[in-house]
Order: sequence, then C-alpha cells, then structure tokens
Amino acid sequence: MMAMMDFAPYEQVVLTKVGGDNWMNRMSTFILPGDNEEVEVRGSVAHLLEVGDVCCLIARTTLNQEQYESHIAGRFEPALIDARFYPETEVLNDYSKAKIVLENRHQHRQVDSVSDDVLARRLELPRILLSNLLAGLEIQEVERRGCIEMSAELPIDYMRRAGFCSNQSILVYNASRGAASAESYVVPSLTKKTVGISGALSAVADVGDRVSEAAFIGTTDQRKPTICNLLKEPIL
Repeated sequence: MMAMMDFAPYEQVVLTKVGGDNWMNRMSTFILPGDNEEVEVRGSVAHLLEVGDVCCLIARTTLNQEQYESHIAGRFEPALIDARFYPETEVLNDYSKAKIVLENRHQHRQVDSVSDDVLARRLELPRILLSNLLAGLEIQEVERRGCIEMSAELPIDYMRRAGFCSNQSILVYNASRGAASAESYVVPSLTKKTVGISGALSAVADVGDRVSEAAFIGTTDQRKPTICNLLKEPIL
C-alpha cells in the first residue's frame, strides 16, 4: 500500500478522520510499514481513530527555487497520486481494487499502477521525514502563565539523547489522551531539569501524561531518524 502511494518510511502525513467533527478530525503524524496486511494506529493516533473508522492520509512536499520557476513556466509538474478505497463496498483496504488517479497539468488519468517514470520524477521532490523522536516522556510540570505561544521544556541531557537543538520546531503528541498534534518548539529546562510544558501548550497535556516529541526535516535523501524511547531505555 505504501509503494502504491509512493510513501516513504517515516514520512510525515496529515491524517484525517472521515466523518469526524470539525474540531477534532485531523492530526499530523508519520507512517511506517507494518508487520502484516492490516492498517494499524498506535499511541496518540489511537485516540483519534477506532477500528472501523475511515481515514485519509495526505503527504506534502516543497519545491526549491529552480523547481518553482520551472513549475510556474509549466515545465515541471510531478504527478500527484490519488488512491481511493471504497469501504462501502465491503472491500477492506484491498489495494488491488483501489482506484489510482494521477493528476498532472490539471489533467486526471486513471492507471492500474504508478509507472517507474512517474516515481523517478518524484524522487526530485523533497519529502518531509521524521528526523528526531523522543517518546515515553512523562510531564512533571505545567506552567500556564507566561509564554503566549507555547514551549516544551526538556532536561538538556534528554535533548542531546534525541538530537534536539534549542528552539527547534517540534510536534507534541499526548499518548495518554491523544487525538491531536500540537506544534511547538523545544527549549532546555536549565533550572529544575524536569520535563515540562508552558503557555498555550499546557492545554495539550497535564502532569502525569505521557507525551512524545518529534521533529521533521525536508530532504531528498532516505534517512533513518534518531529515536529515543524512554519506556525502553534507561531514564537519565
């Protein structure tokens, strides 16, 4: 299924819940190849979706200056891949029966599979991939005053283990309650050396909640992220 859509391991996607309410029907996450033929969700995403729910996955990319100028001039437009399943037909996740449509230059063309030429052209596009993940954090402190924006605060040793740098943009996931991804930035907690959140981010989690913090990067290279799971590794 990932090959059919030209999804890469650890690629960022917007996951939308079809039929969800207007306030809580989507979140940003990343995808991985599964161990079997089933579609599975874990962690924070498992609070948004239940068995039997219908969802949609959307990946995005960016263009460099040369690609943008070629795109404006009509010389560069890699195909957009749109694959559609029809759960109302009771054919669950059968990608052999999915409708695959390529959109290019405002034209739509249905195909049986994505050709090697289309895939080769898409290799020129940067993908948004997971670069750093720190999972299994337990919130120890919440500060609801001060920061108008929001910040995630970590002991400097935790930041080093996950490869985060100060003020790096991240997404915060609440695995205890979930159903949303909050955009924020990470800073070292130099005074109390605790795992904390402040400002607007304090609405995302409370003391005792388990959260994960993830950073992403746009790249044309296939790379493996730095992952640290505190539930499986010694606590610093």
